[in-house]
Amino acid sequence: MTFYHGSSVGGLTKLQPFSKPWSNLKEPLVYMTSSKQLAAHYIWPTEKCEIKSPMLDIRPDGTLVFQEMFSGALEYFYKGLSGWIYQCDGGYKYNNAAGVFTTATSATPVPISDAQYVEDVYEHIMSYAEQGKFIYEKFEDLRPYRHDIIRGIIYRSIKNDDLFNNPTHPNHRFIPDKYPQYWKEAKVLYENGLL
Repeated sequence: MTFYHGSSVGGLTKLQPFSKPWSNLKEPLVYMTSSKQLAAHYIWPTEKCEIKSPMLDIRPDGTLVFQEMFSGALEYFYKGLSGWIYQCDGGYKYNNAAGVFTTATSATPVPISDAQYVEDVYEHIMSYAEQGKFIYEKFEDLRPYRHDIIRGIIYRSIKNDDLFNNPTHPNHRFIPDKYPQYWKEAKVLYENGLL
């Protein structure tokens, strides 16, 4: 079976298992997807946000829906970003614990059989919209209850990662920058023992 892996690093001949403290799974693994389209979203600008969080929903028919959690998120993460989509062939197993149903993992290095260079990830992603395979839900167009859900996600992230006391966590800078109002609200709740 064919799987794909998006990366901002070029020239790879195999994918190495890795683990980060904030990964869904704690053991070192190679992450791949059977969706070449999804792999593009994992070409990620770690200098802007170290934790990969592409804000996606995948419909049963494979259509990807990008749900903006802040205004201009798609352009912020992907406009002008380049990278590679690596192809890996083999009998790798899907791993439901990874959190995305098209994801397979491997605990051993995975050889790369092919690579596609993507000059501008934003333009590449938007080309799927022209084919009817990608839906872009802009923050401004979301209903108020969706904004409330986003607020709750941010509060939960602040609490779970103890961000007010953990200045080395990657989200310690990112959340106040992109969600300044939610950060202020959460700070008030925290200082009053409500978060």
